[in-house]
Amino acid sequence: MFKSMKAIILFFVAGLVIVTTAGLTYFAQRAVTSSLMDSEFEHAQAIVDATYQEVRNEYQSIIFAEEATIASSKKQLRNIVGIAINLIQINYDKFKQGLISEDEAKKQSINELKNIRYDNGNGYVWINDNSRPIPRMVMHPTIPELDGKILDDPEFASGKDGKENIFISFRDISEIHGSGYVEYLWPKPLGEGLSAEQAKLSYVEMFKEWGWVIGSGVYIDDIEKEVDKKIKATLDELRVSFRQIKVGKNGYIFLFSGDSNLIIHPTYENSPLKELINPETGKPLFFEMKAAAHGSGVMEYLWDKPPRHQGDFSFRKRAYIKYFEPLDWYICSSAYMDDLEKPGLALRNKILTLSIGVMAMALVFATILSGLIAQPLMKLTVAARAIREGGMTASEIPQEGPTEIKELGTVINQMLDSIKSGIREKENLLTALEDGNRSLSASNYRLEIEVQEHARVEEELLKLRNHLKNIIDSMPSILVGIDSSGAITLWNKKAEENSGLTSKEVNGKMLSEVFPVLDKEIEKAKPTILSGESEHRARVARIVHGETRFENITIYPLCTHRYDGAVIRLDDVTSNVRIEEMMVQTEKMISVGGLAAGMAHEINNPLGGILQGTQNIERRLSPDMPKNGHIASQLDISIDKINEYIEKRGISKILAGVRDSASRAAEIITNMLNFSRKTDVHRTSCRINDIADSAIALAEQDYDLKKKYDFRQIEISRNYADHLPYIVCAPTEIEQVMLNLLGNAAHAMSDSNTENPKIEITTGQEGDYVKISIADNGPGMEENVRKRVFEPFFTTKPKGVGTGLGLSVSYFIITENHHGSFSIQATPGNGSKFTFKLPVTSIR
Repeated sequence: MFKSMKAIILFFVAGLVIVTTAGLTYFAQRAVTSSLMDSEFEHAQAIVDATYQEVRNEYQSIIFAEEATIASSKKQLRNIVGIAINLIQINYDKFKQGLISEDEAKKQSINELKNIRYDNGNGYVWINDNSRPIPRMVMHPTIPELDGKILDDPEFASGKDGKENIFISFRDISEIHGSGYVEYLWPKPLGEGLSAEQAKLSYVEMFKEWGWVIGSGVYIDDIEKEVDKKIKATLDELRVSFRQIKVGKNGYIFLFSGDSNLIIHPTYENSPLKELINPETGKPLFFEMKAAAHGSGVMEYLWDKPPRHQGDFSFRKRAYIKYFEPLDWYICSSAYMDDLEKPGLALRNKILTLSIGVMAMALVFATILSGLIAQPLMKLTVAARAIREGGMTASEIPQEGPTEIKELGTVINQMLDSIKSGIREKENLLTALEDGNRSLSASNYRLEIEVQEHARVEEELLKLRNHLKNIIDSMPSILVGIDSSGAITLWNKKAEENSGLTSKEVNGKMLSEVFPVLDKEIEKAKPTILSGESEHRARVARIVHGETRFENITIYPLCTHRYDGAVIRLDDVTSNVRIEEMMVQTEKMISVGGLAAGMAHEINNPLGGILQGTQNIERRLSPDMPKNGHIASQLDISIDKINEYIEKRGISKILAGVRDSASRAAEIITNMLNFSRKTDVHRTSCRINDIADSAIALAEQDYDLKKKYDFRQIEISRNYADHLPYIVCAPTEIEQVMLNLLGNAAHAMSDSNTENPKIEITTGQEGDYVKISIADNGPGMEENVRKRVFEPFFTTKPKGVGTGLGLSVSYFIITENHHGSFSIQATPGNGSKFTFKLPVTSIR
């Protein structure tokens, strides 16, 4: 196609520039656009996840507040009914003392309870009796027309099931349990009268002496109003934060509910959802988004771009949707695709402009270059043609132009000289051939002697080589030799075992192909080994069959007057590193134990003061101490009245609660002190059931915020055998074993989101051994995991969560320190069961 070299060069340069420009433009634009899109889409997904978590946290706070309000209301109801019972008891005591008649006592009680009001007048106390089959109303303060009537009206069948008469429920729960809570429907007193029936929760308690059921209740809608306020406040906070979030340049985040209510949106917040139609499918857009949320969570569609292009539904968007089921909310973040493509298009235009300029300059230089190359080649061609036609002496070969063409002229001249010289040597060779035949016989004899000597030397070298190979193969280290180009020359037995490749398979291959990790180490060490010095690298980490191993790498250079290669030695020091890590971890655990003991001692002091102060208060309020009565009489106060006031106000219950809480805290501190004691304490006789209870109590106080589980949410089942014999052991060590097993079970159930998590602890006797089993209903284990659970440093937890020492230390404590046995039963999906046995007889 192109006969001129100049045309070829120009075409080649132009084509190269055009192809390079097109390639750079295409790949650069795609790389920039793809990178930006991936980044923004990840950002959009992260926004949805973060908003989902925020909504979830707020919802949990709302639920907690609702539960706390209900619990507080229940306690309030119990206290109010308690006050009413106390008022009735006072009048009943007056009747029993003969101060008033029984009718007067009942009448006074009814009048006093009728006037009790609380909760802005919505709260009151009523009395019905325990008549059969249907109770009778004794007193109702808001519906007085019910007083004295048998409560058999069908409207009173408003219990939780909608069938049973609520006053029968009040009577039955009071007779069976003495008191209790009942949910039902009842009108609510308002300023203008009674409302329609509302959900209500009441507490009832029996006054057995008169067969009265005293009750008081709270309306559920009052509690729900507080919850609605909390949800509204949460939406206001989300609305403010959504306005501050941008996805890309024009993208945004919005929120809608499953009942077609657009809750938060920057432009369409007040628009009906059903009127927002997908322009591509003609269907309501948010119905399709709901379907996507329950599928992949991603959806692409056409939409407008406010504020400049509002109403122009021609811009492609991608949305990420996540469904929050408790509130029936759909959280969405969306980004416009064209905003993400603009940086790539701008880069493409810049590359095209720059490439046109580069191509023009390249063509100018190519024109000059082609002239410099073509002219000397033409002269060389003319000289060669003259030699072909007129002989070797017809012309001189020119030696000018670029270096390569000069070199070509020199080579051609040398070739011509060689041809001339060859002709002369051919003539001389014929003369010398006759003389050579005579000396051939003598040379053959000398050659035979040299061959025999060479064979002997070769045999000695072979023996020496085999001896050296045996020495190298017997070394416990991996030895690899390479030449100056990186090809393998030495591969000992340890290297074969480690790699699975024989020396024949790798001989002559490049180290970078067979052992790329070592090749990288050679490259790092080259500046050192080129100077003739050896290089040593300690504890180099390497992944072998999915496990991290540590190696010491030493590189010895092979140098004479230049670099001829190197010998590399690898020593596996993983076990040494593991032992050092275990020693460091042990020191940390000792320090934590000491800190826990110190904190426990410090906490015990104020706890003692709390307990002593509570006891002193109770003693100084006791009528049995003469000094209390003496001081009260000096102040003109009756000690009995003081105690009556204390009982009615529930102060004695409060003091008892303080004393019980302090005692509970002291028990927890005692468990911490026992656990923090060093394991070299003397062994003693113990009951395994007591040790198990202590370990459970200690585990239930584990509130580390970094952990994902809470023992308060796990059902603990104790199946203890009675009358088990004593065992001789170190109690703190056995506690440590049980704490490790309880923690592992809780962590496994938390990671797998086990429903209704449960841990079952079983004790019993088997021959001369006491047996303890800890079983959970978690995910269980695969066979390859079950076989390795007792190995040191083996863990299935993420990096930084577990050390892999818990079960191995527990195994050592049971089998070595206490001469017992340890076993495990686990299958995938069926939970895990750890069992260890301890001898009943004394440990030597």
